[in-house]
Amino acid sequence: MNPYRPPIVQAEVEERIQSLCDVLERTVEQFAQISVERAEAEADYKQTHSLSMVNQTAKATVSSREATAHLASSQHFRRWRVLEAREKATQQALTSIRSQLDALRTISANVRASGG
Repeated sequence: MNPYRPPIVQAEVEERIQSLCDVLERTVEQFAQISVERAEAEADYKQTHSLSMVNQTAKATVSSREATAHLASSQHFRRWRVLEAREKATQQALTSIRSQLDALRTISANVRASGG
């Protein structure tokens, strides 16, 4: 490992910023897609659950009807929750990318101020 690292130059900072901007753009597109999928999965779950509740006889107990509805809609529920988790993870990735961009902007300003 070389203990000497040459000073960072403006071109290198700009290259890193551009690279992060590309990642940010792809991640925003991914977030939009996941958000739509999550919304659709949630709607599918709620529709399946509600239809199951409506289609059951009124003679069954509330807890029995609810359990039957949960079983009937469990795949939709699972998909919804998995997509919700992916959406939150993607949101965190976007926050991280933005923080990295802010740090690089600070570095860029310091490099410019030092004449590099």
